[in-house]
Amino acid sequence: MSRYRKRLERLETKVLWGTAMLPAVFVLLLVVLRWPAYWKWINYEMTPMTSLEVAVMFTAALMAFMVGTHAWLKTESEYRGWWLLAAGFVYFALDDRFAIHERIRDNILIPNNIGLSFIPWMGMGDFILLTYAAIGIVLLPRISRLFQGKAKAMRRLFAAVGVALVAMMMDSVDIIWMSEDTQRLEQTLEECLELTAQILFLHAFVIAFFAQLAREDAATP
Repeated sequence: MSRYRKRLERLETKVLWGTAMLPAVFVLLLVVLRWPAYWKWINYEMTPMTSLEVAVMFTAALMAFMVGTHAWLKTESEYRGWWLLAAGFVYFALDDRFAIHERIRDNILIPNNIGLSFIPWMGMGDFILLTYAAIGIVLLPRISRLFQGKAKAMRRLFAAVGVALVAMMMDSVDIIWMSEDTQRLEQTLEECLELTAQILFLHAFVIAFFAQLAREDAATP
């Protein structure tokens, strides 16, 4: 193994650990600093937790864009898929920052009683999240092809999808029947799962990027 390849592996490991531990420590600080009202800086819109999630998603978007740009420079056709992923994560970052789907739900869907009444556990207007999930599942075969030959990245991708689906299901549950303490706990866990999924997506993109660099080194005579 070349010296360059060894450095790549060390750097990849540090980036993965850093992007996992820093958000975890940040969330722990949010909980500790507001204890016993642990949910105050996590559950609501426009909180430090929102800022953290937006930062992680925007970083994931930049990483996907870098992978796609590297593929484009190498005239590889997969760059379109990576740029599509980057655009998707930019949208999700903007959605989180400006509460786009919440505003649509609260200002349009709920006042007009638009919802999926045949799903008893779902709040009015919360089918937007299921729409996101459905689009993601439809696109998943195409997205997964971007990770072929990158087993470590593929594992992160499917773990991210699984955690994201659980978080979306929790977010779509109508919590009005829960006690106040249960609501706070449920929403806190949901936000933590969302952040976990975002970090896993970021890790998948990071690993794919380092795999590109390693492949390029291996091809160098």
